[in-house]
Amino acid sequence: MDSPLASLMSKPAVRYGLASILALVMDFILTMTLRFGGGLSLTLSAALAFIVTGVVFYFIHEFWTFRHETSAVSTKRLVKNLTSLGTSFSARIGVIGLLEWLHTPGVLSASAYFVAGAGVSFTLNYLINKYWVFSKS
Repeated sequence: MDSPLASLMSKPAVRYGLASILALVMDFILTMTLRFGGGLSLTLSAALAFIVTGVVFYFIHEFWTFRHETSAVSTKRLVKNLTSLGTSFSARIGVIGLLEWLHTPGVLSASAYFVAGAGVSFTLNYLINKYWVFSKS
């Protein structure tokens, strides 16, 4: 009999949520480090952080989030994942870029812009990954 935790962790949506929290933390720290430590625009900082985080989390999604009996590094899924990331990237950077264009952010507003862009991109990324990139078909 599975424990309640094991049962909960067997659900891809739960694993995606946990992986997303970790990715968001990594992405946010890298974005803010590049923005305020590196002097880059928020939009460029978010773009670079998104790319780094996206590559790392392809492997986490492949072998943990959406794992199944045929999980392995796959060129087909990698290309699909990069397509998904491109869509999510465009949405996130579009939101952040628009907000930054409207008003140059300070620390608090930069965080709010990041959260707004991340919310849009995470939703798109989950749906594309679940139903296209890592589907069993």
